[in-house]
Amino acid sequence: MEFNGTFLATIITFIVFVFLMNKILYAPVLDIMEKRKNFVDTNYKNAQENNARTEELGREKEEKLVEAKDDARGKYVSILDEFKNKKSDVIREAQNSAQDELNKAQSDLDNLSNEVKEGLKNRMSELAADISEKILGYRSDINGFDNDTVNRVLYH
Repeated sequence: MEFNGTFLATIITFIVFVFLMNKILYAPVLDIMEKRKNFVDTNYKNAQENNARTEELGREKEEKLVEAKDDARGKYVSILDEFKNKKSDVIREAQNSAQDELNKAQSDLDNLSNEVKEGLKNRMSELAADISEKILGYRSDINGFDNDTVNRVLYH
């Protein structure tokens, strides 16, 4: 093989071609590939961070939900206890009021009964005379009227 000027021109042309191809084609393609790789890596990293943040927010949400449920349950129990206490107080007041009215009615009834008994006791001798007159046909005076017996019959 002979090394002449054509061979040397071909080598120089090839070197210039490789240099130009590197500047025009390979460098921009490699630059685009590097930018693409950086873009994908950055987005992948951001996606992982967002995923971690999403999981953290999910845990926080669950914790807040549990806390809110516990708080609501506590308030419900507190209000329920308060209403139970109020209910007990109202029932107790109603029972006391009813008992007071019952006692008053019993007292009024006892007073009325005593008044009637006293009235009967005072008229007992007159009633006995009236009864004996109706049965016997004439009026007779009742002697020896026993107030103790009358009291025992009326008050027991």
